[in-house]
Order: sequence, then C-alpha cells, then structure tokens
Amino acid sequence: MTRKYIVFLTFVVSLFMAANASAQYTHIKNIVGSDHDLSPTGTGYQVQGGFTEICFFCHIPHPSTSAAANTPPLWNHALSTVASYGVYVSPTFNTLTTNIADLGGATAGTAVISNLCLSCHDGTVGMNTVINTGSSGYTQNAGMKSVHSGNVYAAGSPVYLYSGLQIGASASTIGLRADHPINFTYDATLTAQVANLVTPTALGTNGYSTGVLVAANTTLGTAATELPLFSYTYAGGHTNTMQCSTCHEVHDPTYTPFLRMPNTESVLCLGCHGN
Repeated sequence: MTRKYIVFLTFVVSLFMAANASAQYTHIKNIVGSDHDLSPTGTGYQVQGGFTEICFFCHIPHPSTSAAANTPPLWNHALSTVASYGVYVSPTFNTLTTNIADLGGATAGTAVISNLCLSCHDGTVGMNTVINTGSSGYTQNAGMKSVHSGNVYAAGSPVYLYSGLQIGASASTIGLRADHPINFTYDATLTAQVANLVTPTALGTNGYSTGVLVAANTTLGTAATELPLFSYTYAGGHTNTMQCSTCHEVHDPTYTPFLRMPNTESVLCLGCHGN
C-alpha cells in the first residue's frame, strides 16, 4: 500500500467520521422552541422572561468550583434532595434477578442520568434553580416547580406561568414504583430470564456503553433507531443500565413526549419487548 493511498484513505475515514459526528448531534438544535426550551422563545415551560439562553438551564461551559457542579455533562441544574423514589415493583418483575437501585439521595458524585431528569421532573426543585448563575443578572426563583396538573404561579413581578409533568416526587406516595423500571442493568443475563426480551447489541456509539437497535420498519415507515443503555456517571458504577434517556431524547421533541422514535403500533416498546 503506497503512502499516497494511505493518506487518501485516512482523509476519507476522517471525513466520514466528521460527517457522522455532525449527523449524530444535529437533532440538538430541535430543542429551540420546545417544551425543554425554558427561555422566552419556548412554547412550553416558559419560566424566565428576561433570560434568553436555552442550554444554561441544564448545562454550563465553565462550571463553578462547587462540588455540586462536577456532575457531567457540564450539569448546571440543582439536583433534587429527595431521599427515596422507590423502585418499580410487579409480580413479574419481582421474580427477576436485577440490580435495580433507588435513585434517591443523589449527590454530584453519585448522580446518574435519570437523576438529571428528576432534578426538574420530580417537582421539588425550582426549574430555574441552577448551580452557577453566571454574570448575566440572572435571577433564580425556587418557587418555580413543576406540578402534575394545573399551573403554578411564581411569586414576584412579573409573574411567570408554566405547567409540567411530575414524575417520582417521593416513595412515601407512589414515587417510581408504578413507572417503567429504570436504573438497572439490561443485558443478556437479564434477557435470558424472560422469553420475549430482546438482548441488547454491543453498539457502543455516541458514548453509550451499549444499546438495543430497533430495526427499520418499512410498513410503519420507521427508521432503524438505537435505544441506548448508559454507564453510571461515577467511577465503579454499573454499565448497560436502562435510564429515562433510553426511550427519551431530551433535545428533540419530534416524537411526543421527546421519544427517540415514533411509537406507532408500540414499535418502540417492541424494541425491547418484541423478541
């Protein structure tokens, strides 16, 4: 193989990787104007009338020196202090051997990706309560909390209005006991215990540890889609865990409610349950 050919091949591979990386993240811009856009341009949970940044409510490029800010991915939203959410229970699930774990009591060093979701969605933390306010004159309001139904008006003037979906909250009520199980390892050891579960494929793309590849369905017109599994964000944690973001793509509202693919004829559910 000549040096010229090697250089050319390297160039082609680099070009392909750059194009692929670009394609992987082009969906992120879809957050603009979505329910996860908390700026005045959002159409859903508008919580800050004078602050126009969008990413700031969850991420910040230069975290403070606070330990609470050292949660990837450059996380800027205050974590919930709920001590326990409980875990999913059912006669079938209870017979399985899993390492499902309660998400409650998370700190910056122990938070997993679903804790980041719950920092807004458990309804106990102000949606615009952030770790680093920056130097933009941003004003937090801890009274702005998501509720299961109806609207909450924040104190002060002007008054900002929003409503949202509350998940979890506390194990003393329902917590996560009645929601789809999350925060457990989904692998061949687990799927061997249940006849219809699909064994995940070792894709390992986009920084995820592995995932389930849902094949394209020409009848329904759905494209092949990866449902990613995640590693814990702290050292020594479990890999290949099912989290909220296995089914939900938080930056892309194309498929309500922020699903990774359409669920026509339950095709998303059958990605894992349709073996």
